[in-house]
Amino acid sequence: MRIKNWLIAALCFVSPSLYAHTGGHIDHSLISGLLHPLTGIDHLRVLMAVGLIAAKQGGKAWFAFPAVFFALMAAGAVLNVYAVQIPFVESLIALSLIAFGLLVTIGQKQRAKIFFLGVSFFAVFHGYAHAAEIPAESSAALYFSALMLMSLAICLGGCVLGLSTGKRINYMFSLVCLSSGLYYLAGA
Repeated sequence: MRIKNWLIAALCFVSPSLYAHTGGHIDHSLISGLLHPLTGIDHLRVLMAVGLIAAKQGGKAWFAFPAVFFALMAAGAVLNVYAVQIPFVESLIALSLIAFGLLVTIGQKQRAKIFFLGVSFFAVFHGYAHAAEIPAESSAALYFSALMLMSLAICLGGCVLGLSTGKRINYMFSLVCLSSGLYYLAGA
């Protein structure tokens, strides 16, 4: 019940109606950056998967898995800033849903750690796509910082979900990721 209350409070703080009468004191870049990870269902599911996998691994993976993912996501954003062309970004993001969906179900910890390091390279494509979607009128640094902060919150939500639920939720989440990935891959 407490998690539900925290989630409701967090959603109230990012609600657009909260900022309706601010008099211009809240920067558009900040709001756009905070809301962006919540609007892309593919990014949202992958971030939740990273949290679920980290929780399942426990120990140092709680911090290491998200840290690796976010570092590679930032590297992808830098590639976009320097105009490095990466073909098939949307297809690679769809593949990441499939890869992380499968990874959620792997039970053996050592194998899961190796696979996580292997599929973490998909974070580069997520970061690249996020940087490509920065609105022209926004401060890129503020936007991306807010985006990373909300991404971290989503990832931590995945960790909490992973710690408070059992294998059944992991399998259901895996099926959602796999079906979404296949759907997006067919449309890409």
